[in-house]
Amino acid sequence: MLPALPSRGTLLAAAAALPRLSVPPDVPGGPLLVGVSGGADSVYLLLALLGDPALGGRVTAVHFDHRARGAESAVDAAFVSALCAALGVACRLGSRPAEGPASEGALRLARDAFFSAVRTELGATIVVTAHHVDDVQETLLLRLARGAGPGGLGSLRATRRFRDGHVRWRPLVAAGLRKHDLESALRSAGVPWREDATNALPVAARNRVRTWLGAGAEEALGPAHASGFALSSSLLAGCHDALLAWAAELGCSPGAAELDVRALRGRPAALCHVALAEHFRALTGTDPSSQSLLPLAEAVREGRDGRFMLLGRLYRIRGGCLVCAEGPPPLGSRVRTLALGVPDAECGLLLESVDVDPALWSDLAAGRISNASVAYLSPGFEGLAWRGRAEGDRYRPLGAAGVSKLSDLFINRKIPEESRDALPVVLDRDEIVWVPGLPPAESRRLAGPCKGALRLTCPPPGVVWNVR
Repeated sequence: MLPALPSRGTLLAAAAALPRLSVPPDVPGGPLLVGVSGGADSVYLLLALLGDPALGGRVTAVHFDHRARGAESAVDAAFVSALCAALGVACRLGSRPAEGPASEGALRLARDAFFSAVRTELGATIVVTAHHVDDVQETLLLRLARGAGPGGLGSLRATRRFRDGHVRWRPLVAAGLRKHDLESALRSAGVPWREDATNALPVAARNRVRTWLGAGAEEALGPAHASGFALSSSLLAGCHDALLAWAAELGCSPGAAELDVRALRGRPAALCHVALAEHFRALTGTDPSSQSLLPLAEAVREGRDGRFMLLGRLYRIRGGCLVCAEGPPPLGSRVRTLALGVPDAECGLLLESVDVDPALWSDLAAGRISNASVAYLSPGFEGLAWRGRAEGDRYRPLGAAGVSKLSDLFINRKIPEESRDALPVVLDRDEIVWVPGLPPAESRRLAGPCKGALRLTCPPPGVVWNVR
């Protein structure tokens, strides 16, 4: 049910009575897109901006209906629309196509996409959000528990410029305001807001942290604990910026296809971590976790070469240069039949019928012929086919006591990760009989010299086996 709104005059009087929000010099002119959820935080923000004659005429409210709370979400949108109409403020409404619960990350992505579309339409470069000191405190604690670096710990800064050029402004953080300050001011002015009942449920980590803080943080840490957390976050943001400036002076340009990391050798671990985190953020648009960066940062600091998985991609340091180790394209799951004597046009596999004489048998038995690109199987080629590897693939290699996962065999044989999806998996009907780089299957073992054995040859897909 929509809460009753005061008259326009009462609302504007309440706006005029709120303290002015300081506008920092790095917030440019132009339209202000103000995120308004309908909660106390964003209602206070909207009124405070409208109460400033220099800012009020620049405001456009933006509300995104996440459609995660059924009818309650629709009431939020109706309330924001009615509030903006009463204030005479332009309002843009958007909604998520899907309905029902979703992850916090998915909801954030949908909301950000809508905000970006409105920014583009209006030519705006500033998005104003109602984050306050309690939000900074909760974010800092959550990210501390995940081992975040100074960039993550200082992320809820008062202003932040993003790679696409827009500025995120959080004036309530700069003003040092807490949640109870905002609610008290609105209550005194008789201005209603919407409550999201799910914020009190222990269904999200942030909710649980908020409840935990409310149960005894002031008694344990003192009345100024939230401001102290916010100050620490601000100082960490400054440390992050200083480390980035140092990395730039050393010639580390984030986002380059090839990043020269030689200048980071022997430097402090924090510098290596921040420089690499910024590089991957610029390169992929995604923040890697601090934990996933540790092996790479350590190798950079020690000047070591190596291969590292990050954000689902394989990267390599070689000769002081960090690059994405692009591999050949994956072969896919479609099964293709092998023809005798005809090289496969797609993967290069060649199936031949050959005689194994005593000299060749001696070389095979002694292991003098590598399985990297050739394998010998017992006679009988009917039903031989190939496909790309699939989840759960396993077989019993020649001489092995039992069945092993293909993924484990790749690791044990040190087959480069970027090449594994480009290796053909040879099948005898549904049974795996060979994969280049691995031994043939025990089921197709040669017993000794024979006529009509099968020889499979496959050129390596642009890699050298066992390269460290």
